[in-house]
Amino acid sequence: MPESTQSPPQNPLDTWRQFITDSERQWNGFFKDVLGTDNVSSAMSTWMEASLTVQRMIADQLERYYTTFNIPTHNDLIALGERMRAIEDGLGRLEASVNGGTRVAAPKTTRTKTKSRSRPPRTKRPPAAVSANGSGGL
Repeated sequence: MPESTQSPPQNPLDTWRQFITDSERQWNGFFKDVLGTDNVSSAMSTWMEASLTVQRMIADQLERYYTTFNIPTHNDLIALGERMRAIEDGLGRLEASVNGGTRVAAPKTTRTKTKSRSRPPRTKRPPAAVSANGSGGL
């Protein structure tokens, strides 16, 4: 029997991998050539400056709008939060001095439901208890 000179069949995924690698290399070369020029760099710089100018103009207009209608801005809310933190720190120092140097931590409140939460008292009586008292439910 003559020896077979045929090569083993190729894996289709290897062909696909090679195609993706070649394609990526070609696209990288293309974008390097196109985006690496001074024209593109200056155009991107001009576009960025224009974008920042428009953003500043919109921010200024919104600031005037918020001031006109007496609406707090983001900066106002941040400043308010910082003032509240300073007040809480001052109260904590006062509390520590009143308690003799030991600060008692304020209880933290959470809005999550826990199973240890006590239930409200049950005040409604079952229908059998109501009819036994003769109130007739009204």
